[in-house]
Amino acid sequence: MEKSNKAISAALLSMACVQGGASIAKQLFPAIGATGASVLRIGLSAALLTIINRPKLSTFTKRQWLYCSIYGIGIAAMNLIFYLAIQRIPLGLAVTVEFIGPLFLALSLSRKWIDIVWGLLACAGILLIVPWQ
Repeated sequence: MEKSNKAISAALLSMACVQGGASIAKQLFPAIGATGASVLRIGLSAALLTIINRPKLSTFTKRQWLYCSIYGIGIAAMNLIFYLAIQRIPLGLAVTVEFIGPLFLALSLSRKWIDIVWGLLACAGILLIVPWQ
């Protein structure tokens, strides 16, 4: 498989996992709430990554622990805010709003006209999904 096909496959798998996880989490909201679902997702992710990567935690320096902590808090906050949003608004709309930042960044860094065309089509899709009333 060539390099661009791997990147496309990885991006599609990533999107499916994020959307699938959010869809499952939204089903859990009546039982454990958005905060509980966020804690569950972050906790399971941390456990799985620790099992898969098997880091030698005893060799971490204070600086590495600090960076890991800051990154973990950032990821947890982002996940919690997203889950609090999908508790109040439709999942599709929340994901669309979440997509605006990366879309803007990709458009601003692009050097190809075809990328701009696809980006503008994505922007049109965003405008179509927003409930304007």
